[in-house]
Amino acid sequence: MDTKRIFKEKRKNGQGLVELAIMLPILLILLFGLIEMGFGLRNYLIVVNAAREGGRFAARGRYTDRDSATQTIASSGVIRVNNADVSFLRPQGNDPNVGVIVREFLMDDVGEIIESTSYVTGVISAGGGVLPISIDDSLIDPAHILDVHSDITQDINDIREANMYARSENRIVTVEVFYMHHPLGSFIPLPDPWNMYARSVNRIVTGRNTSVGGGGP
Repeated sequence: MDTKRIFKEKRKNGQGLVELAIMLPILLILLFGLIEMGFGLRNYLIVVNAAREGGRFAARGRYTDRDSATQTIASSGVIRVNNADVSFLRPQGNDPNVGVIVREFLMDDVGEIIESTSYVTGVISAGGGVLPISIDDSLIDPAHILDVHSDITQDINDIREANMYARSENRIVTVEVFYMHHPLGSFIPLPDPWNMYARSVNRIVTGRNTSVGGGGP
């Protein structure tokens, strides 16, 4: 029997086990990290889609700001929690995870903002906990809205006037979604929650009923 060959094989096996013990934690961290990022990306896409759908709904010009916030939340769909179907975006209840702000800016026929209204519902992450969201949490800058849309408003009204139509006021509606994504709870130390944000900005030419103030759908 070749004892030297057997000894070498045992050394190789032992070396392989040591290498596996060193690499396994790294591989597990990469695996769970990919899973975590996958769930995070999925949830972010749901948030973006909710903001987009809420904005499209609001841009029809036939619904209140409260209706638009309700549609934004409903468009996220439902998930199964403790054998019950619950909304993916939850502004209220035992585990609220979202805040929604709907704002409308009324612009005159030359594109100056002359009035604004807002509707808020839900919560926002603050100081390691959650607080009711307020209009002060909005990331929409009215000056930016004016800068982007004033020239467009004037161009639209110039076209209307050239075609013998009366110049009209124009409305811009914005929908903002603040979502708190909670990691799956793997052994990787991660911040909790991950704060996600999406918004949509749309133009309304027709009249629209608005609801001013807070509350929830």
